[in-house]
Amino acid sequence: MQTGAAAHGRWGSPTARTASAHRSSMSEFDYDAFTQQLKVKLAEDKTPKPSRTLHLEFCGDPFDPLTAVNIRHIRAAVRAYAAERAAAQKPLLKIETHRVSSFLIPGYCSMPDDWTETNASYVARPGARDERDVIERAHKVGLLREGWTKDALSKRIHGNSTKAHRLVAFVGALRGAAAAEKCVDALQTAHFAEGRAPSDPALLDAAAVAGGTSKFVVRRFLQTRELEKEVAQMADAVDRKVARDKLPALFVDGALAVAGPHFEKDAVLAALRACPEPTGARAFPPPRRDTSKQRKHEPLDVPVPPGVTH
Repeated sequence: MQTGAAAHGRWGSPTARTASAHRSSMSEFDYDAFTQQLKVKLAEDKTPKPSRTLHLEFCGDPFDPLTAVNIRHIRAAVRAYAAERAAAQKPLLKIETHRVSSFLIPGYCSMPDDWTETNASYVARPGARDERDVIERAHKVGLLREGWTKDALSKRIHGNSTKAHRLVAFVGALRGAAAAEKCVDALQTAHFAEGRAPSDPALLDAAAVAGGTSKFVVRRFLQTRELEKEVAQMADAVDRKVARDKLPALFVDGALAVAGPHFEKDAVLAALRACPEPTGARAFPPPRRDTSKQRKHEPLDVPVPPGVTH
């Protein structure tokens, strides 16, 4: 029978040969290199990063029904293009759609905020959109599910939409292009399905909230004239680059790609495919808020209590 020491030597401890091999492998292991690789691996962000950004600039009046119809064709084309690139395993591409202010009837901008007119009076104005086939086009992009009917369109109230344009620009600057799109969707639903005027304060409140912005912040913003000049300049820039009868229009990577007034998904998709390596260019620089005139808080003229230091 083996003693405890002999048994321990056989089963409880490694043999000399095994221990020697273990020490040899440990001496060849580069611990510093391993830890450095591990740190790099742990620090890597697993979320794929877009290789570049493709800017789409959609010029049009949000209260023009064809602008509301055509943005649906743009969105459908963007989804199809993204799916194509993913199937082809092409680098991830970020696509942003930016609203560029344009007024279908510029004279509305000079009217008082509380001025309104009926749709019958509006369509009789020179330059007003021929809306005879609007419902058919709206039906093709699913807008009937959002309350668009011939009766609803005929009961719309029109007015000065400057504040609505400023609101979209403000939300875009504050929250980004996606938030501005949600804001425009809310404005259009309230106008085309519910017939509300573009200057309706309740409409502007609801659109601000839809864009993820406090209605109280927006109310204070709209009490100022901030971004009013920038919106007007943007509309003038659109008029210089696009004929009014070709609005709405789409710019892709800084160049005019699709001219209106009618869009189709395939035409937009072709324009996206023609720009596989975008430069990030924009035809219309986004309006920037002037913060130089913001009120600065002045120090209170209150004596400092004893024992308190600045």
